[in-house]
Amino acid sequence: MTKRFSTSIADGIYDLLEEWANDERRSVSSLVAFIVEQAVRERQKQMQKQSPPSDEKQDKS
Repeated sequence: MTKRFSTSIADGIYDLLEEWANDERRSVSSLVAFIVEQAVRERQKQMQKQSPPSDEKQDKS
């Protein structure tokens, strides 16, 4: 299942996205969905690389 949301971006950024989308022969919304998906996947990889928090209790004195 997919979800929809809307957002606002600066005109200049939209123009750059539109140019990029045209180069790839896709819609701007398709390109933005791809970029967001890639960013989320990269963040997941980074979070998995971080060491898990220690189970030891920290002394608060």
